[in-house]
Formats: sequence, C-alpha cells, structure tokens
Amino acid sequence: MRRLLALLLLPAALGLQAQEREIQRALVERDQQSAEFAAGARASELAPLHGRQLMEITVVPIPPELRPYQRSRMAEERELVLSPPIRKSGSEPDLLPLPLPGGPRHGVDPVLPQGFPG
Repeated sequence: MRRLLALLLLPAALGLQAQEREIQRALVERDQQSAEFAAGARASELAPLHGRQLMEITVVPIPPELRPYQRSRMAEERELVLSPPIRKSGSEPDLLPLPLPGGPRHGVDPVLPQGFPG
C-alpha cells in the first residue's frame, strides 16, 4: 500500500520541483532585466554573465534556504565596481596651488570715512 502511495505522489513531487525551478528562473530573469535597464549602454556587456547565471539556475539544484543568498550573489556580480581614485599627497609640488599673477589682491578696498586722516 505504501509503495502504491509513493508511486502516486512521485509525479506530483517532481512537478512541484520543476515548477519551483521555473519560478527561480523567472525571478533571476527579472533581476537581470532590471540590471540591463539600469546599465543602459553597458547592457550588451552583461549578456555573457546573464547566460552563465541562467545556466547555473537550471543545472545546479540549490536548497530553498540558500536561494536568497544565490540571488544576492548574482546581483553583486552584475554591479559595476570601480577602483578607488588614486590620490597623491598634497606635499608634492605639482599639486600645490599656483600663485596668482600680480600678487595677492584684497577682496575689498578699504574706504576711510571723511574727517579721519588716512
């Protein structure tokens, strides 16, 4: 009796697993579309990465508790990461401000009131 019940429930379990895989694939595709829209001109550069990510989703089974981690890892892969700017120290002569021509000028010429000798 138990074997018969297991044989009857097996197709339903396999169907649910396939449906869950399709849901995960749809979620990743939606994330990828959002990333392409945000990237604008860089969208063509993301195509190989997106193909590899979709292949990972369909081939490698991931436990349900790790799926949010996998989606966040894929989102991090899509982000454009720039190296920090190179800064030179301010003591180097090429970064010091140049002197003004004609010497420093005052912002306001002093006006002396009449009656005071100046």
